Amino acid sequence: MKILNFGSCNVDYVYSLDHMVAVGETETTYALNVFPGGKGLNQSIAIARAGSTVYHAGCIGEGGEFLFELLEANGVDVSFIDRVDEKSGHAIIQVNKEGDNAIFLYPGSNHMISTEQVDRVISFFDKGDILLLQNETSNFEYIIEKAYQSGMKIILNPSPFNERIRRIDFNMLSYLILNEIEAKEISGCETVQKALDYFKEEYPHLKIMLTLGSRGCVYQDSASQKSFPIFKVDVVDTTGAGDAFTGYFVSGIANGVEIDKILKTASCASAISVTREGAAVSIPYINEVMEKMPHMETNDADVKNEMLRVKIDEYIDGNLSEAALNELADFLGYSIIYTGALVKKITGQNFKSYLQKKRLKLAQELLTQTELSVDEIIKRVGYENASFFRKMFKGKYGTTPLNYRKRKVK
Repeated sequence: MKILNFGSCNVDYVYSLDHMVAVGETETTYALNVFPGGKGLNQSIAIARAGSTVYHAGCIGEGGEFLFELLEANGVDVSFIDRVDEKSGHAIIQVNKEGDNAIFLYPGSNHMISTEQVDRVISFFDKGDILLLQNETSNFEYIIEKAYQSGMKIILNPSPFNERIRRIDFNMLSYLILNEIEAKEISGCETVQKALDYFKEEYPHLKIMLTLGSRGCVYQDSASQKSFPIFKVDVVDTTGAGDAFTGYFVSGIANGVEIDKILKTASCASAISVTREGAAVSIPYINEVMEKMPHMETNDADVKNEMLRVKIDEYIDGNLSEAALNELADFLGYSIIYTGALVKKITGQNFKSYLQKKRLKLAQELLTQTELSVDEIIKRVGYENASFFRKMFKGKYGTTPLNYRKRKVK
């Protein structure tokens, strides 16, 4: 089984600042580092460092010559990379003192991929081979269609998310590797679990790999759902974390590794990468991952609490007008006392207050987005006492429901 990564190659200009620059603000940086990057390049290097052979296809232009050398030095096959007469793609990356980042891209040579190049590359691969793809190149939809026609297993990382993603036929995909924001954007759902339910219902054969940042990750296929927490590390720069995870995940899939082991290994590689600056250069080799993994601790509580929050929200959102603590306890499979304590621990509020918060939020949305009368809204959100609802609403939003609607409509 061969792995093809049809992806971007960038030059990353990483600026270190105290905080992200706001609109109209000028901020002096205290460091500038130039690194190789692009989600495609990063993920190819991650696959190679995970111990698998990977072919990278794409375009590199002026200023990106050193990217060829880096890919080759990491054992990536560059036979399908074309040199073009165009500035190489590059990224401007802000990294604050907490290690968070903000990025904007100039596509450059990454948008010089032609249909002729796609046809030439895909013809080299066979049914059952893997195609990894991101949303940073031209002829994105065409690549998917050609690979699907060839019977390749398509793994899509839909980043950066934009309207082009909505035009994809997800039935052509085998795997979707995405983060929480992308999952909610694609599904139109407000919670992680609802997004996962959406994918399972709409695309039952599509395998989902959902990364949740500090809350770990969740994998879902037609038969099961598995989660894994993050490893505890001191964060320096999160820029390459997702790409390290993706590369190790793809390598594991290509080699038939069990999903539990893939999640653990990919999470460890991602955790090691955030302890270093840069994207591609921060990705660890498989030997380092296997050596450090037994000695690293996980934040098991974080991912468990997140999944419990999802279940709590799932029950309350689905039973808003009639939600009760004893029924939530039955839904979760715990005692009433334990469930009450659990809700307070996870949400920071007791069950009654958390339910009030959700009911008031829905009432506020209905007031501004529908023409339902106040009395109809009161019934819809589950209040039996209209006077009590009006009192609670005024306490939350500072005015009566009717005045709130008039103020928002103006």
